[in-house]
Amino acid sequence: MLARRIVAKHVTKTTALAMFGATAILSGLQVLFTYLGELGSLNENYSAWQALLYVLWGAPNYLYEILPISALIGAVLGLGTLASNSELIVMRSAGISLWRIVGWVIRSAMVLVLLSFVLSEWVIPYTNEQAKSVKSHRSVAELGEVRGYWSREGNRFIYIDYANAQGQLKNVQVVDFDDNYRLRGTLSADQGQFVKDGSWLLNQTEQMDILQAGNATLAKNSEQALALALQPKYVHMVTIDPEDLSPSQLVSFMSYMHEYSQVPKTYQLAFWQKLGAPFALIALVVIACSFIFGPLRQQSMGFRLVIALFVGLTFFYLQDFLGYASLVYAPSPAWFVFIPIILMFVIGGYLLHRAR
Repeated sequence: MLARRIVAKHVTKTTALAMFGATAILSGLQVLFTYLGELGSLNENYSAWQALLYVLWGAPNYLYEILPISALIGAVLGLGTLASNSELIVMRSAGISLWRIVGWVIRSAMVLVLLSFVLSEWVIPYTNEQAKSVKSHRSVAELGEVRGYWSREGNRFIYIDYANAQGQLKNVQVVDFDDNYRLRGTLSADQGQFVKDGSWLLNQTEQMDILQAGNATLAKNSEQALALALQPKYVHMVTIDPEDLSPSQLVSFMSYMHEYSQVPKTYQLAFWQKLGAPFALIALVVIACSFIFGPLRQQSMGFRLVIALFVGLTFFYLQDFLGYASLVYAPSPAWFVFIPIILMFVIGGYLLHRAR
């Protein structure tokens, strides 16, 4: 047992160091090339220093995007090193199963899975806003402002000319319909302020109610309460690209949208992509293991890396293509996100089963 623990620690440490090394190198290259690309956008309002700040704030997002390919390359390098030193042969001769070795490699990749979750949940939503603030020369508070926003809550349609994350509204128009979509009344207000969940206070309002007889009544008030499910945090989320929202923010926003109107597929796609990211990382690690134990075990390290990069890029292009296709076709985006992941698991598992 002690010997097996030592071997497990050795395999995990070797592959983990290779994954971390690949992550550091790829992240550095991504930051460098992104900065060089930003230098072409310099002008009198956007200096080289601001471009550097923009790239550095965006670095966590770059890191998040390259983690799966880093895990793939790191697993190929780590296991390839063990194979070149004949250590894998010794392990197999000692009775250690192939699946146990694969499990040790996946265990080392779990650190990257944890890092991926931390980045997507707590880091990227903040850093991406800071990056946009640098490039647009606007504060984060100004980025959270919405101009010309439509919302629907049941048979109520709301238009807000201006809203911000502090709960301030300007030029609000509310139109109510009955179940047969006949007009029941309208409400307009110059300003509004968030009070608490589900409650807003409008200022300088004009409310017109259409009665069953066909006539209408008009009432003007300096203040009027309005039951509105919209919350300042959702106003802020509208200004952020779905890909920049954290998984918990996506769940909260989609729950709100699902209760009062239809959830846009872009938010569903972003949620399932974030949910599938850890599985994609592990699937690529399984593919990497199948390269070492399977058909590429006699090939050079350089050839293995080329094939690994080709497979990784193919996987991401296929996932992106199917993701955009899910916005057009009826099925849930979950199917399109997980099809490439399941395909990678099936291919990797089949190659490993043959090598066993």
